[in-house]
Order: sequence, then C-alpha cells, then structure tokens
Amino acid sequence: MQPIRRRHRGFPLLCLSAALLAAATLLPGAAVAEGVTPSEARRLRDEVKDMFYHAFDGYMKYAFPLDELRPLSCQGEDSLGGYALTLIDSLDTLALLGDKEKFGAAVEWVGKNVRFDINKTVSVFETNIRILGGLLSAHLIASDYATGMRIQSYDDQLLHLAADLAQRLLPAFDTPTGIPFGSVNLMYGVDENESKITSTAGGGTLTLEFGILSRLTNNTVFERVTKKSVRGIWSRRSKLNLVGAHINVFTGEWTQKDAGIGTSIDSFYEYLLKAYLLFGDEEYLYIFQEAYKAAMHYLHHDPWYVEVNMNSGATVWPLFNSLQAFWPGLQVLAGDVDPAIRTHAAFFSVWKKYGFTPEGFNLATSTVQNGQRSYPLRPELIESTYWLFKATRDHRYLDVGRDILASLQYGARCPCGYCHISDVETHKQDDHMESFFLAETVKYLWLLFDLAAGPDNIVENGPYRYIFSTEGHLLPVTPEIALVDEHCSYFGAFCHGSADHGYGASASSTKHQNGNYTQLDDIQSPSGHYSTSNVLFTTGGYIKGVCPGLTHAQKLGISYSDEEDNFIDQTSESREHHGESAVESSIQDQSSSIILISHPVASQHDEALESGSGSQDHANIVVTSDSDSTSRDNTVGSLGANTEELMEDIEGTSGQDKR
Repeated sequence: MQPIRRRHRGFPLLCLSAALLAAATLLPGAAVAEGVTPSEARRLRDEVKDMFYHAFDGYMKYAFPLDELRPLSCQGEDSLGGYALTLIDSLDTLALLGDKEKFGAAVEWVGKNVRFDINKTVSVFETNIRILGGLLSAHLIASDYATGMRIQSYDDQLLHLAADLAQRLLPAFDTPTGIPFGSVNLMYGVDENESKITSTAGGGTLTLEFGILSRLTNNTVFERVTKKSVRGIWSRRSKLNLVGAHINVFTGEWTQKDAGIGTSIDSFYEYLLKAYLLFGDEEYLYIFQEAYKAAMHYLHHDPWYVEVNMNSGATVWPLFNSLQAFWPGLQVLAGDVDPAIRTHAAFFSVWKKYGFTPEGFNLATSTVQNGQRSYPLRPELIESTYWLFKATRDHRYLDVGRDILASLQYGARCPCGYCHISDVETHKQDDHMESFFLAETVKYLWLLFDLAAGPDNIVENGPYRYIFSTEGHLLPVTPEIALVDEHCSYFGAFCHGSADHGYGASASSTKHQNGNYTQLDDIQSPSGHYSTSNVLFTTGGYIKGVCPGLTHAQKLGISYSDEEDNFIDQTSESREHHGESAVESSIQDQSSSIILISHPVASQHDEALESGSGSQDHANIVVTSDSDSTSRDNTVGSLGANTEELMEDIEGTSGQDKR
C-alpha cells in the first residue's frame, strides 16, 4: 500500500521568485576541485568496487538469506517478502563487475531456493522493480554467451521464477481503471480491505519489466495490463497535461492533486521514455513528449522544480526532494542537456551544503524540511552525474563523483556495510541498508569512474545497448525484446498485420486454478488504423499511416479523455498552417543511446515530425526541431534574467565538501 502524503498549505506565487533566488545562493563560488585524472579515476573505480564488496560480503555473512542488512548491528531483517531481496537486487551488479564466480553461485542459489508461493502481502511497485527486474536482468545475462557471463548449467530458472512472480502480481490489475492496487498477497491475491489509493509511480512504473517478460514468454497479458495502467493514468490527466500524486484505482479520482517530478510521480515520466527506447512503441514517446512539455512549463523554475496543483498550475510546495535528482539523467536521455546541467548543479549544491541530500529541502527557507532530514543512500544524484558525464565528458562530473564517494566513505560506512544517515546535519547513522544501495548507488558510481578510466564492462563494451530500469537493472535492447513486433524489414515496404496479434503461437497465457491467478485476456490492444496513399510502416506492433488532420492518438486508434475538444480546436489551425499535404514520416535509428526531442515548451508534435524525422548515423542521435520557449507570467519569468549570473555561481560546484 502506497503511503499518502499530507497536503501542505499553498505557497504564494509572489514569494516564489525570491525563494528560488535565495536557494540559488547555496551554489558555491569560485572554489573548484582539482580535476580527476585517468589514473585517479582507476583508483576511485577500485575504491567503489571495494565499497560494493564491503557491503555485499557483510550482507552475505550477517543477513543472508533475509532481505536486507542491518549494517551497524551486523544482523539481517526481512523487509519485503523474505526471499533474499538484496542478493536478487545485486545480481547484475556482480555481473557488471565481472565476478563470474559469485554471479554464477548466486544465480544457482536463487534458482534452487527462492519460491513465491508464500503468504506475504507485498508492494507491487517494489516487488516489480527490485525482484522481477533483478530476475529478468540476471536471466538475460546468464543465458547469453555474448555477455561473457554465460552460466553453462543455467536452464532459465530465473525466467521461470519471474513468470511465476508476475502471475502472482496480476490480481492487483483487476480494477475498473486498469491501474493496479498498491499491494497484493502472493498466495491469496488482493485483500478485501486493501486500500484503493495508489501512487502514480506505482501504476506507471511496470512497463519495462512486464513488457520484457511478455516478449520472453510469448505471453502478451503482462505487457497489456501495464499499458492499460499507463493509459488509465494519462487519460485522467488535467487540462494542463499534468498528473497528480495519488489516485483511486476504482473511481479514477485524484486523491492527491499535487503535480511534481519527485515523490510518488517520478518514475512515471522515466518509464514513458524508456519504454519507447526499449520497445520502440511510439505511443509511449507521444505521451512522454506531452507530459514533459507540461512539466517543463508548469513545474520548472530554472534551475529548480516545484510542486503545483495539477488543475490550476498554482505552486503549492516549493520543495526539492531527493527523488527529483533523477530528472537531469532523464533529460540527458531525452537530449535536453542544457537544463539538465543547470538543475544538476543546483541539486549538487544541496549535497555540498550537508555532505548528503536530505529527503526534503525547502527552497523558501533554504533549510532542511522538518521530518525529511534523512539520506537513505539514494542513487538518483549519482545516476544523473553518470549520464551527464557520459553525454558531455565534462570532468566536473568526475569531481562530483569523487565528492560523493568521499561523503559516503566518511559519513555512511559502518562495521558491516553502509548506513542510512538519519540526519544530514548531524550525520547520525541509522542501522539500515536498502538493497538499492548495491543495485544502483554503487553501480552508477562505479560506471562513472570506469567510463573515465577506459571502460571495460558489458554496458559500454558489450554487444547490446542497455536501458537501465528505475532500480538500475540492466535491460538489453536485443532483437528478441526490441523488434518482436516489427513487420517491415526496410523503409518503404508495405506492411500487413493486426494490432491484436500475440508474440507467437503461445500468445495466450495458461490458466491456473490457484485463487491468486487472474486471467485478463479480455484486455484488448488498440485496433483502429487508417489506410492512406502514403507509405505505411510499423513500430511496436501498430500499423501506421500518415493521416492529415488526425491527432496522434487517432492515428494509433486510441483516445484519451478531453482529446476531442483539443482536436476540434487544432484541426482548422493545422490545415491553414500545413495545407492538405501529409507530414512525411521516416524510421528513426533505434540503435541510439540518446535521442533529442523537440523543445519541451513551445514545439508541437507535427513540427517535430516535419523537422526532425531524419537520423544521424554517425552521431547516433536523432534530432528534432527546437523552438523558442513560451514566456511565462512576469513573476516567474523574472527568474530568467538571473540565469547567467546564477550559472557563474554554479561553475564552482565541485569545491571542497561542506560537512
């Protein structure tokens, strides 16, 4: 069950500019850390590796097979389901480090000993990202010779476990909206007293893992229920294209209407873009583009982000919370690098102030938010640091990584692992270590320094491009996963197919007698499509034509609430601007690790299709049009005048730690 946050009092918009500018004074001045050399990068990479094994070996010695380690008391605890959570979450990190012996032993133990037919009520969200994602990632590595980590005796045991687990999660999706309950019992299904309120992230962060499972098992039900959940959330967006934080899965009513990019919403945005990058399904790209434009228009007060009312856009909560720190990394994947650089610098300034990022930092008072003083070893800032270095090769991000590593070693290391920090101002340690510390925090830090030292890992040098799940699990863009629905072998081919086809002869899932299993074969994929004289091509299983005057949703045969009103208003303008000629489409290069979408504020989807349909083979970056930003109201717009002055202050964010 997802916790419901308290509603906070509104924050006057007139005070926002002053508050954000006051928060900007946190950014350090001219002090810049000495640049990290390649030899030092290798030393730091090895130090991070030692960090991993200090925590992993502590878990295996003192906590295994319980879920998580208590690193101060050197004991274990069951926190999720009692099935060796930390080991499963760490599997692909072992593979990334090239530890074939421990990876093989761990895979063998999990395959023989982990079972999910247990009377445990678990979080659908956490079980999906940590357990299901961990099993699938390790399976794809252990079963493939090309990874260099193939286990000879491996016979798809982890895949079978993943399929069994996902089947036990399916009852949660049996709701009128298609948005799943927050929790489910692995043996008996959804309890009759289970809360009908779930978070947006809880309903929108399932597509990658369930979609991969559908492709690996030829069972389409997993992908269909998660797509229906995403549509259920997006169809209930506001007129501003914003979504709230919590929703009733039966009525579809928003119970928490604060929109933001952090707590309870964050990975909804993340999985929209990553589902497109992994599966090539343009519906996810379309939703992401619309959601991203709205977020940048209503939530972004450069370089910070605030929470607003999803219906009015009025600011209600000027807060930086630590989960927002993933956003610059997502912007890098979307190709919107400039605002990512500024926001990352602002977020890192909070780390520099305290040595860690608190769960909440009040932008109005430039102080730690009461009740949100802890740092539970979160990875998001490190994740964005890695992506920005990968995109820019700017060595300032190595300095950032070095400072973060020093903070962790200085303040969080404890006898058997690494401890939560219960108060970022006192650095008091708490006897807990989340599994994501080994799955994400250490992984991104190691990847950062390995990339600088001369990469030697399957992510940078392996046979595939990898998409990282929100838990940091490695999901390869293999033909088996990414191209399963493609019917055209070359551009210009005329494609035949239907939108409701499966992935093979075994498209229907096996029915089970156990009361926990729910068959959802009645969920249908979109079937509407249009014939035109233009070239047709498929992406993600849909037949697409170029239909003048139609919205993107109508081209895909889908509809969202309030779409028709917008369509009627836009049709006449579209025809006056474009005439009757169709917008010509082309297939974009799917081997790209980074795509560049059109400007989030002002550009329209049709303009993006016109200006950015070509692919750049050498750079492996798909570029679309960039247009001027839409001006905001005078109060918020006044922040822009201070951008250059603010960025001069940001330049020094790699200075000495302020502990």
